Amino acid sequence: MAALARDRVSGATALARRAALLFRSAARDDGRGLGRWQQDLRALGEAVAAAQPAMGSVLTVVEMARRAAEGARTVGVGARAVRRAMDRYVRWQAGAVERAARRLPALLPRRATCLTLSSSEVVYRALLAARRRGRLARVVVAESRPGCEGVAVARRLAARGVPVSLIVDALAPAVAGEVDVVVLGADAVTRTAVWNKCGSLGVALAASAARRPTFVVTTGDRLLAPPLARRMALREAEPGAMLWRPPRGVRAIDRLFDATPLRLITLVVTEEGVMQPAAVMRRLARVHPLAAP
Repeated sequence: MAALARDRVSGATALARRAALLFRSAARDDGRGLGRWQQDLRALGEAVAAAQPAMGSVLTVVEMARRAAEGARTVGVGARAVRRAMDRYVRWQAGAVERAARRLPALLPRRATCLTLSSSEVVYRALLAARRRGRLARVVVAESRPGCEGVAVARRLAARGVPVSLIVDALAPAVAGEVDVVVLGADAVTRTAVWNKCGSLGVALAASAARRPTFVVTTGDRLLAPPLARRMALREAEPGAMLWRPPRGVRAIDRLFDATPLRLITLVVTEEGVMQPAAVMRRLARVHPLAAP
């Protein structure tokens, strides 16, 4: 659990998979009574949600485990239900990432230059798919401080033959007007905003001002209906990642995530299809099927 809470580099896909495996391991019949077993699983869910409160897919996993456990009449039945739910999620996730990624190429102009930031597995695979289909000429990646995940993404793309330019974060808004499309991932999508790595809001604002489209490529487990969205939290990161010893009288502020108003997003792309912001709002008026009993 501590390792999950300390992780400031892994994307939502990897973190949600780790959360699912945590629940799978914890959901065992070890002689506890049903009430105590359910109480312990709820406590685990609260700890997992608190460890990554800006990750929509993690909150979806927590909700799936909770519902599987609450409906059980015995510990054995509950343990099997939670394990099945987590196994089903992990299998679904792998396919959903690929299906969402395959939708991006058709949306790009031919030989497009795209700007991205942070480390989204869905975006990474979508850009590779676009390159294979001849829709992608070049990618510009912002370094994505404080974790600098963008550097690793740039390295991965270059290793697959994609021409890449790596830029400092401060340049990203200016570059947004020089590319064809901004492509972002999402740690969560609510009825009002896209939650993603800090810097996403500035890039989306700049793209809107320059009349460039901003596409969000993600999976459906990160689309949160209001009951789950209310559990989201934007917390500050450790300021030492920015400035180890601030001068006297200076407070260092560091944030990992920001929230971009949905109105600044052109399209949200998931494994289910391509949606404009209004369609996302309608979609989130009902509970996500993955979170249903």
